[in-house]
Amino acid sequence: MKRRIVLVVTALTLVALLVGASAVMAAKPQNSGSGKDVIALSNGFPSGQHFNLNIHGKDPETFDCDATPGGKSVFVAEYGASTIQYVSNKKAAMTDLKVLDPCAMPEFYGGDGVAKVQLPYKVMVGETSTPAGGYYVFARILGKPNNGGNLEPRSNIILYPNTVVEACNDTDPPNPEFPNYTECPEDPELMLGLIVGNNLYVPDPDEQVLRRFEDPTAKGKGKSKAVDITRLFTYTGWVVDATLDANDDEVIDINDVPVADYGEAMPGANRDYNNDGVEDEADVEAWLTDMAALDPPMAWYFANEWIFNIADLVITEQGLMNDGTKLVQLRFYPVVTTTFGSHIVVVKDAPADTLGEVAFGFDPSYGSDFSLKHGETKDSGALETGTYTVTEILPAGWDLDWIEFDDLDPSTTNVVTDETAEINLAPGETVRVIFHNVPAS
Repeated sequence: MKRRIVLVVTALTLVALLVGASAVMAAKPQNSGSGKDVIALSNGFPSGQHFNLNIHGKDPETFDCDATPGGKSVFVAEYGASTIQYVSNKKAAMTDLKVLDPCAMPEFYGGDGVAKVQLPYKVMVGETSTPAGGYYVFARILGKPNNGGNLEPRSNIILYPNTVVEACNDTDPPNPEFPNYTECPEDPELMLGLIVGNNLYVPDPDEQVLRRFEDPTAKGKGKSKAVDITRLFTYTGWVVDATLDANDDEVIDINDVPVADYGEAMPGANRDYNNDGVEDEADVEAWLTDMAALDPPMAWYFANEWIFNIADLVITEQGLMNDGTKLVQLRFYPVVTTTFGSHIVVVKDAPADTLGEVAFGFDPSYGSDFSLKHGETKDSGALETGTYTVTEILPAGWDLDWIEFDDLDPSTTNVVTDETAEINLAPGETVRVIFHNVPAS
């Protein structure tokens, strides 16, 4: 039996894991100039090197996985739950996506409910094999919505966040067979544990739902645009040495924290490792933090990391719930070869020119501070993905009326606080932010 170490998590944590997220593409496309939003103006997919994976929804009563060549496709139930396992081995020589098991049909219909796909850790850059650096992942629904019928809602599919089921490292000296593994060996040096803290991304419940149309009740046969689902493939948590499982129950929890005796203030054995008067998961995290500071470390913490970077061999499971979707197209874009031109366009709006120029500040700065008059705009130029703030510095006699984000998607994660707009910029996104001003009352 393969050993797994998983930390005990709360019910709230489990809910948060199930509702994981994707960054939302939210922008009004700019049709020309340096801020031209190529992604929003096309099918939603970036251009450039990528690996395709097609998820086909099939009727399990009539579809035979064994008789269908897999290629770059996996087959799931047209209605109901299925699972896709993803595996990545840093030591493997492969540089292309490979479907190891295309069939995710339920056991009742002859399958095991789990398809399996191997993503390459390295990609070809010219004639050189180099680490991909992780991937950007985009997906969209294709095919006729519910066979062109009038069923509502139309062609919905929920893709849940990937959860790690196995993680292990190669041995020292290296095992010559390790590059061939798609499962962890019997005695791995590293086992996986999870602690999910406040930095877990908890999205709007609809963000990870892919729909055939922007409005699922709309009529028509137009193609949907791809959305960025990279956040479903990110990891926050610990990788820990198996020897930290002190009671050998294959779980890292409060019972593995070293027993401490704090004397008269708190007599007797206890596992209040951080000495806050409560024995809970905070003690586990404090203990693992100390284990990570050792030389060599016995624990490794990763925050918002590409999920397959956390160990030599990582296996994840992504649950999905399909409601009539015939085809979902996924594309994996290597970070090392992908360049996005994300933009912020600032627009100044005042009822008259009497306001004159108004200064704006940025954090982090993407150039020198600038000033705008009524009707003027400022394009940031190409920016990396991340969070930016734009702050208006108003002169006396004028107030900010409101800040508007000119977006395609109303579920944008942009935030307004007083005179500051916080913009969460996704790959290839153009966000247009408009500052509306009025005379002070």
